[in-house]
Amino acid sequence: MVNKFVLKSGWALKSKQKYGKRGGGKRLSKKVWKILEEYFLEGDVDKSKRYTATTMLESLKKKVEEGELGDDEIPKLQTVKNWISRYSAQHRQKMANIM
Repeated sequence: MVNKFVLKSGWALKSKQKYGKRGGGKRLSKKVWKILEEYFLEGDVDKSKRYTATTMLESLKKKVEEGELGDDEIPKLQTVKNWISRYSAQHRQKMANIM
């Protein structure tokens, strides 16, 4: 019985990968991060002024219209939602350490 290996030599090399690297996508800029942080903390201080992910995104789009941010800096809605969940966990941890 003769074994025929169907794949070409070097098929497992990293340089031959067809798919992108995990996490290699666009990241939030420092400016957008600070703005989102301000929105989050404003809602933390005054519960009636709490921002949702959609309201944060709308506010960022207004900042683009005002010229404070570039159009390419605006993240997707899912990115903002993920940022909120990560940041809230970090914020809770930081507050627990302070207490």
